[in-house]
Amino acid sequence: MIMASFPHQGEIYLSRALRQGGDTKKRPVVVVSMDVRNQYSTTLLVVPFSSDIEASSGNPCRIFIPAGAGGLERNSVAMGDLITTVEKRYLERGPYGSVGTKSLQSIQQAIQLAIGLYSA
Repeated sequence: MIMASFPHQGEIYLSRALRQGGDTKKRPVVVVSMDVRNQYSTTLLVVPFSSDIEASSGNPCRIFIPAGAGGLERNSVAMGDLITTVEKRYLERGPYGSVGTKSLQSIQQAIQLAIGLYSA
């Protein structure tokens, strides 16, 4: 039996507009939900990226990811405080690549910090 491909934790995709906080543009996202969930659900938990590094300065929930990592074209920040759910069909392109293990752990820690499970 051949399993259908599905997005994996740590992979980066281009997603349609997330529509949160007035965001109306496509942006790269990193999948943070567990693979078993990703395989069986129609949605994914993702963290969006921004290339506006300066606006995120000092925010412990924003994790710097250098250009080239995971296929990102620009230096970016993973916005752990903006974790959201997207339908798989909203992923337009990708995966471009995957973030490294240490970066994924930092993003997960940023999410925990944002929801009060971890303190800086």
